[in-house]
Amino acid sequence: MHKLVKDKAFYKMLLGISVPIALQNLISFGVNLTDTVMLGSLGEVSISAVQQANQPFFIFTLLTIGLAGGATVLTSQYWGKGDVGAINKVFAIALKTAFVVSLAVTAVVLLFPAGVMRIFTNDAQVVEQGVGYLRIVAFSYFFYGITNTYLTTLRSVENVRISLGVYGTSFVINVACNAVFIFGLLGMPALGVRGAAVGTLVARVCEFGIVLVYMLRFEKKLHFRLRYLRRLDRPLLRDYLQHSTPVVLNELFWGTGMSVHAMILGRLGAQVIAASTIANVVQQLTTVYIFGISHAAAVIVGKAIGAGREAYAKRCAVTLEVLSIGVGAVSLAALLLLRGFAVSFYNVDAATKLLAGQMMVVLAFTVFFQSSSLPCIIGILRGGGDTRFGMALDLSFMWLFSIPLGLLCAFVWKLPVLVVYMALRCEEVCKFVICLFRLFSFKWVRNVTRGAADPQTE
Repeated sequence: MHKLVKDKAFYKMLLGISVPIALQNLISFGVNLTDTVMLGSLGEVSISAVQQANQPFFIFTLLTIGLAGGATVLTSQYWGKGDVGAINKVFAIALKTAFVVSLAVTAVVLLFPAGVMRIFTNDAQVVEQGVGYLRIVAFSYFFYGITNTYLTTLRSVENVRISLGVYGTSFVINVACNAVFIFGLLGMPALGVRGAAVGTLVARVCEFGIVLVYMLRFEKKLHFRLRYLRRLDRPLLRDYLQHSTPVVLNELFWGTGMSVHAMILGRLGAQVIAASTIANVVQQLTTVYIFGISHAAAVIVGKAIGAGREAYAKRCAVTLEVLSIGVGAVSLAALLLLRGFAVSFYNVDAATKLLAGQMMVVLAFTVFFQSSSLPCIIGILRGGGDTRFGMALDLSFMWLFSIPLGLLCAFVWKLPVLVVYMALRCEEVCKFVICLFRLFSFKWVRNVTRGAADPQTE
């Protein structure tokens, strides 16, 4: 058993990365909460329309996270090695890839909005309102794709405060614009669901503008410039493709799997969609710090391995896992305590509130097991250069176990909604156990930099 890390530098670095990321996630939670509360006043159909219309964006978000996460595998280790030139070259590759992907996804959603909506629901009213939302919000995908890829990759060099500033500003803009355009304030027409799309588009454009100014005028660690996008380092491109492809596939197919969850629930009625939306928003609140630790873990472990401190990286990994399980226990308790209070904010009928509360109980126990698997898969394994195992673990249990079981429960056995919901979430228990075995095998420790430093014993 490796001793836990006790030095102050480790905890200072952990808090310096994880807390701003957690606050950023809290801001995202605030955006989702205000959106659902505002749209909730318009009824269950409006909530359901935006929830289902945002499924393509959810997949797209995970795709951009995958592109940036693949870059982080390399950049965190090169940061430990002190090779800023290699980091800038990887940055350029990730941004160019995000540019192409963002345009492609935007084009698909704009050309086939009704077809996209019908993938996730067969409710005619939900489809109609969702199409109106998609035709506006799709234009925000490009701006978000570039912004999120840049900011997520910056985390690997311990630069997280700019993300907090960008998304904090965006939150204020989004909430203000939503209020104006959804309800028709300040002389504007009341656009309802389409107003929420306008608010999101305005916020994304502002995010992009802030990031562009910051990158060109204020960023000091890397001094990345747009002219670097003209360069192409073929060996680093091969490294990026090798290590980012499993991450991209992991995020993409995991996101697609979550959209299949939404598709299954979407065919059980608007009430089920609304209840699931409410439960998921509250879950986001209780898991913000778990994701903060997860992203911090990738940077901490990757930096240590890049510097040749592999023994220290192993101790960091064990310490991070122990801390994450503790955070998971707190999150479980918080979700159970908040469920009754949270549903009271929504203008939905009593049956929807009851179902949402029951779903939160299921999510509470899911969160506990996620608190171990998430930091391991998207933090420790990626920082250690072991991206393929994380991909295999995530996708096998989702696509070979929980999704088939959910489909059978919903459409073959016709079981109650809550049983279907439990079936879709049961994979986390198995992943929890296997993650612990992989962690303590230490087979994930791999220096992926060119001219890797010799491992140091500590």
